[in-house]
Amino acid sequence: MKDRTSNVQSKKQVEISIIGSGRFGLFWGAHLNAHHPVCFFDLDETKRNRINDITGNFKASWESLEVCLRKDYIFITIPIGRMTDFLKKNASKIKAGSVIIDCASVKEPVINWFAQYLPEDIYYAASHPLFGPDSARGGLEGHIITLIPGRIPYIHYQMLVHLFTDMMNLTVLNLTPQEHDKLMAYNLSLVHHLGRTFHKMQIFKLPLMMSGLKNLNQISQIVMNDSQELFEDFYRYNAYSEEIRVKFLDHFHEITANLK
Repeated sequence: MKDRTSNVQSKKQVEISIIGSGRFGLFWGAHLNAHHPVCFFDLDETKRNRINDITGNFKASWESLEVCLRKDYIFITIPIGRMTDFLKKNASKIKAGSVIIDCASVKEPVINWFAQYLPEDIYYAASHPLFGPDSARGGLEGHIITLIPGRIPYIHYQMLVHLFTDMMNLTVLNLTPQEHDKLMAYNLSLVHHLGRTFHKMQIFKLPLMMSGLKNLNQISQIVMNDSQELFEDFYRYNAYSEEIRVKFLDHFHEITANLK
């Protein structure tokens, strides 16, 4: 098969697209746009008007899906549950030699979907920024992003590492998909269960909160900024979430059973 990737980016400006312009997609694209030209696409046209508000003084553009699928690095920031349909419909439209990168909170299924649906001349890697619009409101420096190479040439992988570390001041953490998902079962699934429970209990309405409860309330407020769909997706697609939830409940009941 003829290699269609010979038009490598060394002679031109790297171009990036963001597929999915939700709260995180716009936030992430704004930071990427500080270093390379970024364009956005989302099925919801109403999000188009938010781009300039989010990206500040530097210019970003809204383009068609066809245009966005022809960029050098394509970040997919759509809900996990919609990923397979997106890949089935659009994998053949992606420019040969492009690199697809997800930002999902689970890695095992995403890596498998990329391998299953993307043609051999489309490259891919899996990433997960361990921060968001709330936790990184003051800037990206000191925050962590996981980066898992899939089918990707070394030069493209190094470009991503350079972008994240040298240009965006992030720390790149290499984990296997399994290691990542096990850790996220605690860091996301469990924390969302707790935070959403605190919200249901309406602890934010209490007239007096000591520092410990204030911290719990802060967790609750942060997780409630994420959609119910995001919560349900990473619980559904993370193979370790149920195990951690059961373990928590078992220990909770064990502790309360010993109370006299």
